Amino acid sequence: MIEIASTNFCFRISNSGFRLFHLALLAAALCQLSLAAVSDPLRYQNGLRNSPGERGLNSKHLAMLIESLRQKTGFLEMHFDETGFLSLGDRLNIAGGSAAARELLIAAVDRMRVIEMECHDRSPQVAFARLARPMTYISHATGARIEAYPIEIDFSDFAHLRGDKMVLAAFDLGFVVLHELAHAALDLHDSPGETAGPGECEEYINRIRGELGVPERQNYVARTFTSRSFPSGKVARQAELFFALKRDQQGREKIQMMNLTWEAERVGMVKETPAKPSSMASKSQPPSVKSPAVSAP
Repeated sequence: MIEIASTNFCFRISNSGFRLFHLALLAAALCQLSLAAVSDPLRYQNGLRNSPGERGLNSKHLAMLIESLRQKTGFLEMHFDETGFLSLGDRLNIAGGSAAARELLIAAVDRMRVIEMECHDRSPQVAFARLARPMTYISHATGARIEAYPIEIDFSDFAHLRGDKMVLAAFDLGFVVLHELAHAALDLHDSPGETAGPGECEEYINRIRGELGVPERQNYVARTFTSRSFPSGKVARQAELFFALKRDQQGREKIQMMNLTWEAERVGMVKETPAKPSSMASKSQPPSVKSPAVSAP
């Protein structure tokens, strides 16, 4: 006999009953995936697409995304076609942009998986953007199989960013989406902790920033601090990322530090993590204490 318990009830079923129960759940899940595939005739086409579901980006969001990605890549003919898939057009027709950004976008379009853009405006779970759990679709009729990677974007979060014009340009919609694409298309990982640097995913995005001449991100986990607004006196928790702009002055490299801030609770959840101040952060906080931190893409 096997006992299965939940928070509200407890019941017993036999081993054979449990196997039937498990098979029924599996069949229901497969049926749901099959119905999804039937309603979406392009389910098994690879590439980068606008989500065909209710979370799909509207025309304004698509235009914003295309414009920002065009600035990063230089692809002049890039557009979302009538089926919702991103087309790069003539890949040799470019103007400016970053070679690393073009490589990333080509990988996202060409790799045998589908990446779907979703709108999650004003979501307390999404800070700017995130790569959600992937799902595998399998066609029982044809044997076709594809992995779908949803990228959830909260467009409303970008209005809360505060900083110098150059640092705002280094963390705009295009850079945030490129970060998530580096996860989905290149399987790159984030930094394991606050003291471990920006991580391999953000290091790739920093290559793009370097090629475009904008400040490079120095930390993956955002530091938090409290501030009081004037004249209301309201106390709010702010999140902060650090960026570095490298400049050549008379043959010598000079680094200018910049910070980017936003009101943490308005953008996403704040979680407690063991934090150690970096050399760029305030030294008033003792090392190895628990400090609120925010993960940003």
